[in-house]
Amino acid sequence: MDKRDAGDPGRSAGRRRVAWIPVKEWIHHLNPRKRNMKQEKKMIEITRADKRRKASRGPFSTQFLPLGRYLKDWDDHGVAQIGRLEHATLKAGALVPMHIHQNEEILSYIRKGVMRHRDSHEIEASIHNRYLMMMNAGSGIYHEEGVREGDETVEMLQIFIRAREDDLKPDIQFLELESSHSLNEWRLLAGHEQSGAPLTFRSDVKFYDLHLEADKSITTPDLNGNLGLMYLFGGSAVIKDHDETIAEGDSILIRKEQLTLQSEVDSDIVFFELDESAPYTRNGLYTR
Repeated sequence: MDKRDAGDPGRSAGRRRVAWIPVKEWIHHLNPRKRNMKQEKKMIEITRADKRRKASRGPFSTQFLPLGRYLKDWDDHGVAQIGRLEHATLKAGALVPMHIHQNEEILSYIRKGVMRHRDSHEIEASIHNRYLMMMNAGSGIYHEEGVREGDETVEMLQIFIRAREDDLKPDIQFLELESSHSLNEWRLLAGHEQSGAPLTFRSDVKFYDLHLEADKSITTPDLNGNLGLMYLFGGSAVIKDHDETIAEGDSILIRKEQLTLQSEVDSDIVFFELDESAPYTRNGLYTR
């Protein structure tokens, strides 16, 4: 067994036999929104936190970001390579039992607490805000996640990215960080193979995070003609020159703009850069 129980040596959950279940083959789709980017106009679309769809079961609860669902003339529930985003909490005793993922890249971005991971590669690990995990599901990975009794509640963003193509080789990556936060500057955590990011998406995406202190200002990353999606994990900020205030749970879709943000309170922010012209599959089990 490959045991990667960082920060908690010697502790592991009971073993469970994993049954490999045949999964139906889904029709492959490339991105339906190929565009001539030169013809696109500037765009800032803010979707407020109250548009998130809530679901809960016992000690597990989640809020699904609406992504493309409320965008005018948008033909996708997702946004380019992003198939699904969940702002989730898992209280002590929570268990998401063993299940499969296919044809999607899943980043567990944890801000609080420790989540216990186990998978069909016989890896066990404790993941937290200084030890992140990426599952490149490819042709198939089974996993389960839980929080031990007596542990702190986990708060996280579960990020589901549409892979570039179907049936890639499954892989799991871990990243140990020097600091849980990137103070007042954007930190590139994950990206495509040429991005130089420490975690790799097999898709044309970059993912940044930031902890912006109160009364500090910052400009969003240069999109290089691509599409941007920003999410306020916590806090609030003013978008200068646009007379808009964004708060916890709000998401902002951005095209052909660099926004200047001024934080009203300490704020945690994440940012995606998405290449709409690049191919991606809609055959992921959670990212169609």
